Amino acid sequence: MLNTLKNWLRPLLQLTNVKALQAFHLMRQGATILTAILLAKSYLPTAAIGNYEQLLYISYAVSFFWVSGLVQGLLTSYSDESEEDQPVYLFNAYLVFGGISLFFFLVLLGFQQPALELFTGKDSLPYFRIYLVYMLFNMPTYLVENIYLLLGRPKRIFQFGFFSFGGHLVAMLVPVFLGYDFIWSFYGLVVLSLVKHAWLWFLLTQKSKAQVRWDLIRPWVILSLPLMGYALLGGLMQTFDNWLVNYWYDGDERTFAIFRYGARELPLALALAHAFGTAMLPEVRDNLDKALTDIRVKSRKLFHLLFPLSIVLLATSTWFFPIVFNADFMESVPVFNTYLLIIFSRLIFSRTVLVGLKDNTVVLWISVIELMVNIGASFLLIRWLGLTGVALATVLAFSLEKLLICGYLYRKHGIGVRKYVDLRWWTGYTLVLWAVYVWQMG
Repeated sequence: MLNTLKNWLRPLLQLTNVKALQAFHLMRQGATILTAILLAKSYLPTAAIGNYEQLLYISYAVSFFWVSGLVQGLLTSYSDESEEDQPVYLFNAYLVFGGISLFFFLVLLGFQQPALELFTGKDSLPYFRIYLVYMLFNMPTYLVENIYLLLGRPKRIFQFGFFSFGGHLVAMLVPVFLGYDFIWSFYGLVVLSLVKHAWLWFLLTQKSKAQVRWDLIRPWVILSLPLMGYALLGGLMQTFDNWLVNYWYDGDERTFAIFRYGARELPLALALAHAFGTAMLPEVRDNLDKALTDIRVKSRKLFHLLFPLSIVLLATSTWFFPIVFNADFMESVPVFNTYLLIIFSRLIFSRTVLVGLKDNTVVLWISVIELMVNIGASFLLIRWLGLTGVALATVLAFSLEKLLICGYLYRKHGIGVRKYVDLRWWTGYTLVLWAVYVWQMG
């Protein structure tokens, strides 16, 4: 019995940073999707689910850009500091994360009505204030998995992810399925954020040194600013899509929920690709040639997993979508099918190479072009194709971004796309993906 247990646990005990981070993001996406599925099958009306999706959208809009930029800056600069300064660096990272979280909490609380009108087109939103408390304590905890990544503690990444996203499922779903008012789910989220924050504090007491050092904060923030700008512009694409749907359909909660339930990339793809790209940043910085080879070989393994899965989902979406959610969300299928197309550009890791080289400014300017294309195409295509047009504009803009970064890597650094992408497999899978999409949508 003991040997059987050891064999079952062996993959966990042998986790690498990449695998642990991929597992972490898989749990995050899995919890998000499972929450959406079960809420759709609960007693909650579609409009109430739409309110929750609007809260998620606001949270994303005010946090993703700075969290993403600062984390990438931290991962690429931490090892440049001396062993004596690294614990101080971690403490100052917490101060920055906590300070920014408090800033957005106060702004959204103090300017609640104009903020809601900006994001949703309405002057009120149920559970908004209690959700702000959750955001205040939860946003700094994005440091936890990344501190463990820097410290080389993959098992801790996995454990924190299991607790965090398992706790999210419990907090959101248990009150609903026990028949309590929906507000108890938000109380549960606040309790979860407090416990996660305590976890972060315990980690910092072990691995950081409490000392304010502006000479550490300033260069980190400066390095991260282009990355924050890039993430802001990338986040604005999703934020704009949600805003446009709210604006075009006069803030209708049902239409917003239909769009949000369809506007989801393949969760497995988003989780694995994001984690892989993040984990490869230190390797690109330390050994470029080896990192390029590793990216090419390991991304090909992702091709063989994620492209076939996307193709199967495309071919069967009209069958499984109303079963997984409910018949009210059948209108989400064309949006979902279109978002699946993002996979063919998602699995090109050109931006990982560029950020690892600390060539961050060009990433920002390319993002400006990407956003402008997305805005223009969205306004144009929503007139002809409705919600599907918004999704298709996102696919086109995201593909353009990858094309421009690949071109820049070749012109500026002499790094051709074949060095980090297996073009033969990528081209074949992409052609099949688009063929199935055209067949399904026709």
